[in-house]
Amino acid sequence: MEEQKKEPLTKQASVTTNAMKYLFELDDEDLNNEKWIPPFLQKHVNKYAREGRKVFDQLMDASDRSEKSSDEHIEVRKEIEHVAKTFMTVKKQLDKYKGGIKKFKKDIGEMNKGTQDSAYFINNSIYGSQFDAFHIDKNGLFNFVSIPENTPKELDAVMGAAKDVYMKTGEWGMPIGGSLKLHELPGIVTEPYGMKNHVMKLANKTKVDKDSGKGFDKQWTYTSTLDKLTQAGPTATIGMAFADLASDNQTKSFAEMYEEGMKEEYYKHPDTGEELPEGLLWMKDPANSDVVSKLLSKYIANVMQDVHGPTINEDTGQVKTTRSQMAQDLIKKYSK
Repeated sequence: MEEQKKEPLTKQASVTTNAMKYLFELDDEDLNNEKWIPPFLQKHVNKYAREGRKVFDQLMDASDRSEKSSDEHIEVRKEIEHVAKTFMTVKKQLDKYKGGIKKFKKDIGEMNKGTQDSAYFINNSIYGSQFDAFHIDKNGLFNFVSIPENTPKELDAVMGAAKDVYMKTGEWGMPIGGSLKLHELPGIVTEPYGMKNHVMKLANKTKVDKDSGKGFDKQWTYTSTLDKLTQAGPTATIGMAFADLASDNQTKSFAEMYEEGMKEEYYKHPDTGEELPEGLLWMKDPANSDVVSKLLSKYIANVMQDVHGPTINEDTGQVKTTRSQMAQDLIKKYSK
């Protein structure tokens, strides 16, 4: 039999594989050591410090030679302060980078399906030491270039030179990839345990109210959930949309139900009534979290109404729906 040739790994698969290997072998003691600098960063930080020190000494000399009351002296002192500040910024960036590695290693184990593929790739690239180019700018901020796809062949000849230019100047002139500062890295969406706990408490409260004969306040349930989602932020909202809210590994997430087909009301913008996009990519975008939070709040309020059970017709005092009928209705409730 002919041996089958293995398909080469895609850039994303290769970056992820190598990043996981790097992170697994990374010693946590190093990450907790204030003096430890990742090997790839040492040469960049040392070079930045040497060049910065040279500029600092030149400025100090110019300051000593200038009249203390002159405009020149004032400008030189400002530049001296700026250089000194960049040294402190580099130290803070190092700490932020190492803290980012620790957080990413933790988040991987709790990563939610709402995480964008591009965000996962970028975090692997940066924290897994798989980026394409690195630069410390004049303010001491860390900048990275990570190219998501294989370089088109026509760019192969100039890509190496472009990386060299970037490492020296921070200018990225290629039509693919892009420069990112450390604080601009997209976040990883993790399981929203706080919000899931809120839903469980809502369910328990609803059951208690039902057993004690209290009515169900759908508007309060909706508003309460929306307030909690708003306070928790976009990441928690996205996480909730893709989470198993019952935590039983069987219940479909809101996102899964949306993709498979729900009632038409869930495909309308809650404020404008416009049609919402197909698929789930839009739900993973933090810019759309406001819309997602309102849809989720409506969905959760409807679920809690189901938990409360059949309601009473205030005019007749009769149960509106029998329990057997309600069970059948629930099966159909969220499908088309």
